[in-house]
Amino acid sequence: MNVVFRCDASVEIGSGHVMRCLTLANALATSLTTTANIHFICRAEPGHLASLIEQHGYQISLLSAASSITEVSDARQSLSVIDEDCQLLIVDHYRLAAEYSQQLRQRCHKIMVIDDLANRRHDCDILLDQNFLPDAESRYQQLVSEQCLQLLGPRYVLLREEFYQRQTPLFSERQNRLLVFFGGADPFNLTKMAVQALSELKFPDLTADIVIGATHPLRSELEHSCAVLPGVSLHVQCNYMARLMYQARLMLGAGGASHWERCKCALPALVVTVAENQQATTAYLARLGACVWLGQAAEMSAGYFAEQLRYYLTQPALLNGISAQAATLMPATGGTQAVVSAIKTLVRG
Repeated sequence: MNVVFRCDASVEIGSGHVMRCLTLANALATSLTTTANIHFICRAEPGHLASLIEQHGYQISLLSAASSITEVSDARQSLSVIDEDCQLLIVDHYRLAAEYSQQLRQRCHKIMVIDDLANRRHDCDILLDQNFLPDAESRYQQLVSEQCLQLLGPRYVLLREEFYQRQTPLFSERQNRLLVFFGGADPFNLTKMAVQALSELKFPDLTADIVIGATHPLRSELEHSCAVLPGVSLHVQCNYMARLMYQARLMLGAGGASHWERCKCALPALVVTVAENQQATTAYLARLGACVWLGQAAEMSAGYFAEQLRYYLTQPALLNGISAQAATLMPATGGTQAVVSAIKTLVRG
């Protein structure tokens, strides 16, 4: 079975699209009864993560970086690197929509789209939007065909298998351990603010895990800053995020896909939205009591982080309540496997 993924990562847009596609690719590779030939197509933007994709054992074709690419031109370039017909194309890209998919149908039998914006039409057989919103069931009614299978909400969230394996005691038994992660790119340098906040905080017995992507522009500076702070560890492009989340008592981080990882680990979070598409889901989760929304990235400062951390770390009952509410939003079994099952049914006809 030939499967093609079209997704991008860069310093500007972050790594989320590629990371969730890798999660799905790994699940497909282990679940299909026939050999899965998996091929990624990405643009050669700074921070493209090609080496990480290759480390997973997948073929990757890098399209040339360009500032003005249309759906048609992107489709033409994509078709030029697809050597043979594929059973499934998976598109996870905010700049690509129905026009791109229509062009790719000449080589791709079935198409799946991963989206969360609900702001453009799609030509696809499956649409996945793992976000939790009050209008989830109606968002795509005018944007996909009636025949399109819609996989909506956290029931279909793409999580790695490690998140379904409890690795530490219950949340109420966790120690004062903080986890900080603002995404692979962190364009607002929020990680630096968080580390500065920790140097001001001087909270007794607090330890912290700081996670950044391999292409983080301040990597060297953060390595030095964390090295001189007692109890603070820096993790670069780690593949054990579930373990860090299950160990933590509180997380300071961005919205996006991390919401569902945190909810699965019953981890309370102070969330900063770093992109407009994160705001609706974050606001809804905060309204439900499943996280605390601190505001938008441009409004943040080290002093504000220190103030908020100092308050919430001294409110165990409040953190317990957020933990319990977050845990109720996630399915007991693997959402990724539910997506794989839907794909297998589609491909088999």
